[in-house]
Amino acid sequence: MLNLNEFVFYPGYGVCIVESISKQKIGSTELSFYNIRVLENNAKIMVPVKNADEVGLRLLIKENEIQKVFDVLEEKCVKNPFARKESWNKRFNGYNIKLCSSCLFEVAEVLRDLYILKCEKELSFAEKKMFEKAKHLIIKELSTVMNRPETYIEEKIQRIFINTPAQPSNLNLTA
Repeated sequence: MLNLNEFVFYPGYGVCIVESISKQKIGSTELSFYNIRVLENNAKIMVPVKNADEVGLRLLIKENEIQKVFDVLEEKCVKNPFARKESWNKRFNGYNIKLCSSCLFEVAEVLRDLYILKCEKELSFAEKKMFEKAKHLIIKELSTVMNRPETYIEEKIQRIFINTPAQPSNLNLTA
């Protein structure tokens, strides 16, 4: 059970805060809902308590897991078989599954793989958007957990990518 004012991660939306827990009658059944607010845009979402795990609503990662996110970003090879061999739309579908999961480590894999791919060839428009979304989700969650400015996290990721086998002209973090 989540608590009021607890930070959570909602797949596809990112970091949210539990503002309240309410009960509503739907038909003849009374259901409990987490009323969460997305920090990025203040959108409000109601998630049935009984479905929270199914939809991937989770607490933010713990401080002792932060280094693992950076370790994933530092890995030098693309681990997904579809990353280089497939067309952009097949890569997009594979990465989209990871991006919509509730696992921040999978989101980090997407960011890393797309960065490495970006150094080899131009990303499609959809891949560029996915790159930016993965970067944003990671930066927002890590900055919240570490209680650091988002620019600090972005600079840390930038330094990691500078050390990958990238071409100097592609070292920026913008898609």
